Amino acid sequence: MDEKTIEKIKKEAEEIINKFSEVLEKFNLEMEESYYIIDSRNVLRDDEATDSDPEFREKFLKIAPKTNKEGYVIVEKGSWVK
Repeated sequence: MDEKTIEKIKKEAEEIINKFSEVLEKFNLEMEESYYIIDSRNVLRDDEATDSDPEFREKFLKIAPKTNKEGYVIVEKGSWVK
């Protein structure tokens, strides 16, 4: 790019920033910030181990393409992984 084009871009960028600043000045930023609709913030459940249905596990392992003797499903490694 030549110097004339660069100067034109700088001037336009400065105008955009100035207009944006003018718009921001019109907002009332003195009010309290509110990010949550309800008072419950970061509500998490406790991690608890649950018993799985042995019948489900058995059926799942029957339809799995490949399993090992410990009862884990063997999956194909992604072609992108070396």
